[in-house]
Amino acid sequence: MPKFKYLAKTKGAKTVKEEVDAASKEELIARLKSRGLFVVSVKEAKEKNESGPYFSVFFHVKGKHASVKLYDLAFFARNLSITLSSGVILLRSLEILSSQSESVKLEKILKDCGKSIKEGLSLSETIAKYPNVFSSLWKSLVEVGETSGSLPFVLEKLADYLEMRINFERKIKSALVYPLILLIMAILAVLAFFKFILPKFVSLFKQFDVELPAPTRILFSLVEFLEKNFLITAAVFIAIAAGIYFFRKLPKTRNIWERIKMKLPIMGNLFFFSCLERLTSTVHILLDSGLPLIYTLEVAARSMGSSILEKSLLAVKDRVRDGAVLSDELSKLNIFPLLISEMAKIGEETGSMPQIFSKISAHYQRELATRVERLIVAFEPIMIILMGLVIGGIVVALFLPLFQLSSIGGKF
Repeated sequence: MPKFKYLAKTKGAKTVKEEVDAASKEELIARLKSRGLFVVSVKEAKEKNESGPYFSVFFHVKGKHASVKLYDLAFFARNLSITLSSGVILLRSLEILSSQSESVKLEKILKDCGKSIKEGLSLSETIAKYPNVFSSLWKSLVEVGETSGSLPFVLEKLADYLEMRINFERKIKSALVYPLILLIMAILAVLAFFKFILPKFVSLFKQFDVELPAPTRILFSLVEFLEKNFLITAAVFIAIAAGIYFFRKLPKTRNIWERIKMKLPIMGNLFFFSCLERLTSTVHILLDSGLPLIYTLEVAARSMGSSILEKSLLAVKDRVRDGAVLSDELSKLNIFPLLISEMAKIGEETGSMPQIFSKISAHYQRELATRVERLIVAFEPIMIILMGLVIGGIVVALFLPLFQLSSIGGKF
């Protein structure tokens, strides 16, 4: 008889969670309702894999995914805030949310967090053991909530922030879908042309005893080279891509890679503005949650995604800790825009730093979205021009020998 896991509520709002045998899902629901329980969820229990607890992290489980996505963390923060504010204790909340998580990895982490809390650790200390899943922003906000006794409120603000990031990133990704498809189709069209059509022209012109023009010889040499060395060429491109990937990941070369990215004509500005948007959004959510300015600057610096900007902001943090004024220190740096230092000065004078950084964050979100839209608008005609040049060059290289053949035929 199959086993089912169910989550239900009693009339007194008490949570009941068990794993029982039942002939079917419908039969179990009927049985629970006859006991006066309100059924929240019923799932068929899966047998534990003999390969160990980490096996399922690397393989897709039906209805779940392996990795921890941003919306998984937003779902967790939102629902943990709801359960805690409803009076459910932390341990029980983690049990409920682990069973409801769509991420296999997050489900296991939440179960491990429950065990650590039973051993006496706080929630902030527990999630700090998983820095690849819970960022320093999570640890800082949870620590503030635990200290002030307002953990549900802080988690609610964290959920708002994560949902805002999800919506913002979704807009950016949606805008980039069309140009990405256009680029992929253009590359595939050129590759198909080189693979299936050009070789026929090569064999055709070899039958004629005529000297080919230079553009045609270059084109045919390229076709023959790709046919003979396709695997080597593919391996070289893969090696270059892997080299760039590892190059930008190494601590010693990370600064070099970031300087290269920032100096790129269009993408450099997008990268820079995305770092500023993340900085101002993080400062806003941390200050609004009651975190001290020094701690806020440290956490925000580590969440920007740029080691160059992080180093600069950490230096500002050290000087502010020694008694300097934030707006003055920001204005001394050439790397941050004047808008941030001027708005920070207004926030210091009016005592409204969280609200000021909220406005700056909204500004950079609009600025980043506008720049992405402009890039997309310019991308289509640029791609059409490039494809026209490529296809036009190929056509010209193929027709030049035909003109020569027609002129030879005319003489005879």
